[in-house]
Amino acid sequence: MVDFNPPTREFLDSKGRVVTLGMFIIDHHAAKDENGNEHMTEEESIGGGGVFAMISARMFLPSTHCGLLVDRGDDFPDSFTETLTNFGEDMVWYRPREGKTTRALNIYSGNKIGEGHQSFKYLSPQLNLLPHDFILPPSPFSKPNLPEWIHVVCNTERARLIVNEMQEIKSNGVQNIGKGWNGNLVWEPMPSCCKPSELQNILDLAPSFSVISPNLLELQSILNISPNENPSKEEAEIAVQSFHQLLLDQNDKNDSSIPTIVVRCGELGSYTFSLDWKGWIPPYHGLEDQDKVKDVTGGGNSFLGGLCAGLLITQGDMKLASIYAATAASFTIEQRGLPNLTYTEKGERWNNEDPWTRLRELEAKVNKMELFY
Repeated sequence: MVDFNPPTREFLDSKGRVVTLGMFIIDHHAAKDENGNEHMTEEESIGGGGVFAMISARMFLPSTHCGLLVDRGDDFPDSFTETLTNFGEDMVWYRPREGKTTRALNIYSGNKIGEGHQSFKYLSPQLNLLPHDFILPPSPFSKPNLPEWIHVVCNTERARLIVNEMQEIKSNGVQNIGKGWNGNLVWEPMPSCCKPSELQNILDLAPSFSVISPNLLELQSILNISPNENPSKEEAEIAVQSFHQLLLDQNDKNDSSIPTIVVRCGELGSYTFSLDWKGWIPPYHGLEDQDKVKDVTGGGNSFLGGLCAGLLITQGDMKLASIYAATAASFTIEQRGLPNLTYTEKGERWNNEDPWTRLRELEAKVNKMELFY
């Protein structure tokens, strides 16, 4: 059994932050009527994969060790500022931008918001983030230590920009900052680049990341594997092993240059394939309590935010970090939108529960499962 407890201040003093290169987005929502026409609701909500990732990292780290850069336009709702501030002022940097905040429309194929397949399109100009945004003044995220784990949610084109800039900063620095930066990139590829035509780009980029994490459908699409309606663990493992073999072939059989592959498989859980550990983490909410699952939007992003926090706390233990990841996702899928943080005499509570208790419960499930797997 692992002693899952919040990291000490002494430990954290030597660590950098977990940050995300994902944009803050004001989300709008639309569903289809019986004739297939889109109808947008008046509701606007906090969105962006990076936001869900950082809120989930915050479940296990103090606000001093998470970093969310918000390019705030003149239309930014006061209620959003209040919501984000509740997670800790230290973790959010509001950078003024001209004009409007980035906005996007989430379109659901069903007749209700949250029902059916989801598609996505931007309604206003994007301001994509790059590594230098987090280390150059006036960023509050570069001291006393540069960011340590960096969540990236993007397509291959932007991944290449990020990788090239990270390599340049590590080699030469930028404005006398960042030379030798030991930042670890965790890539959540966008669905738009998870297709066979992008396979070579993904294979080229992957060695520059510490972790790559598509979901199972996305990985099968990359590999041109036809998915089954009810996938099995065996199918997931075959897909991961096939992808790993392609990476080996690409990198002269050098296993140490290949990132950890973490594939998110919905109700099956997640499968981690790393040098140090290969195995399954079940979802915290099993088949017997699916009534607690209300909306899976942001679940994958939250999984990776939890993974980054776990990697920081455990100093790179992929098995333990994968347990952090699944625990984080469990809170996000219990409601539509962000999980709720409250401060009590007994400590922080997320959706009225202690995330450290959930971590211990999920670890017990993992250990029990490994006895029979």
